Amino acid sequence: MFTILNLGIAFTCIFVYHFKIMECLRLRRTITSILAIIILLSPLMSIDVSANAEISPSGISYWVTNSPVIYDYKNINFTNDKLIVGGYMVLPVTEFFDYFGFYQYEWNNETKSVTITDGYNTYVIYSGTNYLLKNGIMIQAPATSLIYNGKIYASLKVMADSLGLKTLYDEVSDSILLTTNTFFFNSSYTYEDVYWLSRIVYAEAGYESYEGMVAVANVVLNRVRHDDFPDTIYGVIFDKAGGTQFTPVSAGTIYNEPSENAILAAKAALNGYNNVSWCLFFFNPRIAKSTWIADSCDFYGSIGNHDFYF
Repeated sequence: MFTILNLGIAFTCIFVYHFKIMECLRLRRTITSILAIIILLSPLMSIDVSANAEISPSGISYWVTNSPVIYDYKNINFTNDKLIVGGYMVLPVTEFFDYFGFYQYEWNNETKSVTITDGYNTYVIYSGTNYLLKNGIMIQAPATSLIYNGKIYASLKVMADSLGLKTLYDEVSDSILLTTNTFFFNSSYTYEDVYWLSRIVYAEAGYESYEGMVAVANVVLNRVRHDDFPDTIYGVIFDKAGGTQFTPVSAGTIYNEPSENAILAAKAALNGYNNVSWCLFFFNPRIAKSTWIADSCDFYGSIGNHDFYF
């Protein structure tokens, strides 16, 4: 069976032969140019079905995402790719369930389905469907389950629903949030406030005492309330007025997962616990390369390795 390239070459050769007889040089050159174009474009016109071999059923549009999945402020680290299908995240089924407990899995190659059980509940997911069965009851999914690189994937939302987890998309951190609790926050702060404040606390004072972590959190909050700084926690942390304000932002450690104590310290500060009054600055005098804070601000006191200033 002729390919596009074969037909193009055959077609061109026939016409070149006739044009040679007619000694029509201009037309011969034109046809030769067409032949060159066909040869150059033939890879683009061919259909490479092997490119879709990793997806089943075929024809599902997807892309790989790096958006974090966070369970109660802690990142869930997945070994395999996370995908977006139809605007929703889909995840490897076994990795998701394994994070939340001990499960057994049985794959049915005939029905392209996986059965998951913990001894109390049974979950069944079929590739190519938009639902999950929990103890025989159907739970609708916003995205189609599929087989990707030899592993079955399903909607994060439907798997979370089946385990009684609540989900929320956080725009600031571009994350999917999971919790067994309700997404209720103190009226003065939000989930992303805890997310970023706990990370700057951990990056700046992760090896300090609890009091030292609370103090760093309060410096950030004091700046939020001050007219000379941005009016959000995210804005203060990533503020670049006069240069990057916090070393962990330029170093990239701001994105490290916080410890439990850092999260607790951030929440304590957000709930009103302040141990450094209205301090707006802090630094470690043992490693600081600049002394402008000490030279131009009023000293408040030291907590651990940090000195705090008004």
